[in-house]
Amino acid sequence: MLGAIVVGACGSDIAYQDRPPFNPPADSTAGFLGYYAVSERATTCGQCHAELQAEWAATAHANAWATLQANAGAQTMCEPCHTVSHNGNRAAEPAGYPTVSDSVAAAAYRDVQCESCHGPGLDHLAAPTAAQPLASGLVAPGGCGDCHNGVHHPFVEQWSVSKHAVGDGLSHGDNPSCAECHNGKDALVQQFGVNAPYANKDDGAVMPITCIVCHDPHDKTLPAQLRAPIDEGTTDNLCVTCHNRRSTPAAPFRGPHAAQGPLVLGGEAGWVPPGYEWLAGMTSSHGDPATNPRLCATCHVSPYTVTDPASGDFVFHSVGHTFEAIPCVDASGIPVPGPCTENDRTFSACVGCHRFEVTARNYFIGFKDRLATLLDQVWRDLNDNAIIDPAPTDGGLLPEILQATGDETQVDPSDQVLTVAEGVLYNAQLAATSERPKFLDGATIVAG
Repeated sequence: MLGAIVVGACGSDIAYQDRPPFNPPADSTAGFLGYYAVSERATTCGQCHAELQAEWAATAHANAWATLQANAGAQTMCEPCHTVSHNGNRAAEPAGYPTVSDSVAAAAYRDVQCESCHGPGLDHLAAPTAAQPLASGLVAPGGCGDCHNGVHHPFVEQWSVSKHAVGDGLSHGDNPSCAECHNGKDALVQQFGVNAPYANKDDGAVMPITCIVCHDPHDKTLPAQLRAPIDEGTTDNLCVTCHNRRSTPAAPFRGPHAAQGPLVLGGEAGWVPPGYEWLAGMTSSHGDPATNPRLCATCHVSPYTVTDPASGDFVFHSVGHTFEAIPCVDASGIPVPGPCTENDRTFSACVGCHRFEVTARNYFIGFKDRLATLLDQVWRDLNDNAIIDPAPTDGGLLPEILQATGDETQVDPSDQVLTVAEGVLYNAQLAATSERPKFLDGATIVAG
């Protein structure tokens, strides 16, 4: 940086002298640099990383301090998450803004700047190639979850019980054929073309689908800094990039997997009987962007606020990051892990179209009952052994086919022939509900 000195009252001679590329850090112990020019909100990091500084300047992080000051409920305890501090990085607590008593000096740490996520930059500035302040790809500690938590914005609490964070899916993360959707590291590269370094990138561990997989920390081009749109009724949709895998059957027989995208958006999904003229492009209102602009996110990322019924006081703000359309809730209306009955679920996500929760609940129960009736026509496991046995041991169309033909290969997952019976089973698996879990378990074995 250059500083200008005018020589003479009216003269035109200007002498330039170099200005140090950073200001002495107010918190010299931690080494946070903060703003280079507070009034311009120009970060020290941005003196070199100008493009990233420009992207960051458009985000809510760049206005975090002003947002806090405009909130009537602002408290001192909120400040570490609206400034450069120990939150969001690996600095020892306390650090940054909370440690600086001089308000003028502390102003350099206002807003959620680069170092809030990347950590102190002093060592990197002194030796750029030797010290790389890398942000974490994990949620907490030392990541987004340090601040995005609590009753007002419980992102980390809700995400941590979601299938993006836990469950059987992560066990497939080290399988090369599954990693692009079951390992956050591979998803970043293969789904979104992101190969930038981060602290845990090369630690050899499977990373869940964390915040940085779906959200770009720097770029506000899309709402909520998402990496892909949620209003596209195509495979470019953020959710559909992964929820769009095995939606049609093939031999050898395997059940559907992550077929939600084609089902909702009216893509190719399910087994179509030979000679049946499929209504190409048929889409329900749920999958029509003109009717439902947010598509998957309308139901599966649906925020709502819980208030005290007597006083009207704030109790909890759900941010929809369990990704359940109709989550189980406790007596006050706060989401809790399931299972539960329909009466213990909130249908608040449905109110925008169905007007009332009770209306949506009744639609859901009625439709699920219809599906159960149809599924029972396909197969009823009368002896409860999770195997499709010939009638009369089991009931339904598939057992009757096995009885009539005496041909166990009609439902044989190991051969190279896709039979009509297997096509029917595939569609039943697509339509299965939690009340018919044996379809969801992928039962395809016939009695020997």
